Amino acid sequence: MYERAKELLHQVEQLPLINEALERHYARRFASATNANLFCGVYPDFATASEHAPAGKPIGYDNDAPASAEMYRFRMAAISPCDYPVAFWLNRLMQPGQRLLDFGGHVGVLYYALSRYLSFPDGFEWQLYDVPAVIREARQFAKASNAPPALTFCDDLKQAPACDWVLFSGSLQYLEDSLSSLVGQLRTRPTYVLINMLPVHRTKSFVTLQNIGTAFCPYKIYSADELAAEVATLRGEVVDNWRNADKACSIPFHAGHSLDYYCGQLIRLPATQ
Repeated sequence: MYERAKELLHQVEQLPLINEALERHYARRFASATNANLFCGVYPDFATASEHAPAGKPIGYDNDAPASAEMYRFRMAAISPCDYPVAFWLNRLMQPGQRLLDFGGHVGVLYYALSRYLSFPDGFEWQLYDVPAVIREARQFAKASNAPPALTFCDDLKQAPACDWVLFSGSLQYLEDSLSSLVGQLRTRPTYVLINMLPVHRTKSFVTLQNIGTAFCPYKIYSADELAAEVATLRGEVVDNWRNADKACSIPFHAGHSLDYYCGQLIRLPATQ
């Protein structure tokens, strides 16, 4: 009975007038929501997604709204289920004197969370890279929190020192440049690329638009083949794959583009291209 009712509801929603009314209602909700994580639309690229962003909020995290730089503080208190693969591989492979570049690491959310559970080796440096507005807040927060000198900051990728690890934890989807292009901009090739919480579709590559509450963000969805091609371009070896079952991307009116889970990979790179 329940499944039949769901099917009837779905059929009603597909009626043109009903569907148009529902889409208009959702568009209004998407444009005005201030405390929600919502997605809207399917677009070919970042520019098109940005053009379709509603007025009234900035595009991206690099803005003067304090809340954009203060998001995710709740994740500092403990690691989330989706963070465990990162914790596992760092605990197993990080070595004294190495440096990790936390690409889009916000104010150091994952660093502070992992510090509660992992013992970083002597001389291990964790460098945050993010947009200037976020890095300004990260520095202030670190100062107020008496963060150790091992936590450093960078808002200009050209100034980032050589690193052994590059971590993309829930950040690669916000970047217009491809994975191989981003790694290619580094001074030296890292040994490991650690990707977590990445939305990957089985067959489709596209951009959607996300409302993070304080801003609208173009949001890249990789296809499985596109991600594999990026790893091949880097001549990388995929050491491990996993699913982030506690993450999903629901795009209303685009069921075929929505995702039930996100993905992660540990990639080992050769010393030379």
